[in-house]
Amino acid sequence: MLPLLLTLVLSGTNPPPVEAWAQKACPAPKKEPDSNVEFKAALEARATCLKKAMNKSIDRVLLPLKKKDPPAFKQWMGLQADYNRWVADACAAIEEANWVDVSTGERAMGTGYGGTEQECLQRQYAWRGFYADAWARGDWKAIAAAQDAYAQQAPKRVDVLSQYQKKTQAAAAQAPAQVPPSDTPSQQLSRDDWKDYNGRLERAASGPQALAERQCALVPKADAACAGSFRASLTAQLDFTDALGATGSP
Repeated sequence: MLPLLLTLVLSGTNPPPVEAWAQKACPAPKKEPDSNVEFKAALEARATCLKKAMNKSIDRVLLPLKKKDPPAFKQWMGLQADYNRWVADACAAIEEANWVDVSTGERAMGTGYGGTEQECLQRQYAWRGFYADAWARGDWKAIAAAQDAYAQQAPKRVDVLSQYQKKTQAAAAQAPAQVPPSDTPSQQLSRDDWKDYNGRLERAASGPQALAERQCALVPKADAACAGSFRASLTAQLDFTDALGATGSP
């Protein structure tokens, strides 16, 4: 069951060539988990593996630039650091959305916490690793094909996130200034809690634009569509469909 589930995790939004790269870099384990804890541990291990594989691909881009083009090397380094921060923030936002009920203003907790975040990290690291690997080989057609596939999903993801943000902003406007601590797994969110929550959602939504512009500044002979295509490849993976569905359609 685990290999199938992990395969589905990666194939949820990633185009087939990206998943093929990920499967080759980090083959799914064959042993089935005996518990939810083991399953989540396997998801985290896969995400860690893919992050390492991603970094190796990026090194193949960076090392030639270190002597050949130091300014580009520095820009790539800064971009990757900001990308890593954005991915961590965005995937955490998707996880949190599973546990926040905008209709009641409460945040819950359960044994499944963390699984969605690791799935998100797997997908993002797989795409970034594939992208850097293709870049290092000069395979711009492979990058373009993958971006075209992401572009088909991106508009719906952006729309869903926008709808969800409207609901969380409405919930924030009705939240109490202060709330007493809870003895149960559920906790009412205060205005400050909602401010932090909505701030993270906004960073998840707005981050891809700046990352795309910086990435395309490094692409040789980038065309006018570069930034839009790269932005779509990131936003296509911001899936808040379940969170919006749990709140009801607007």
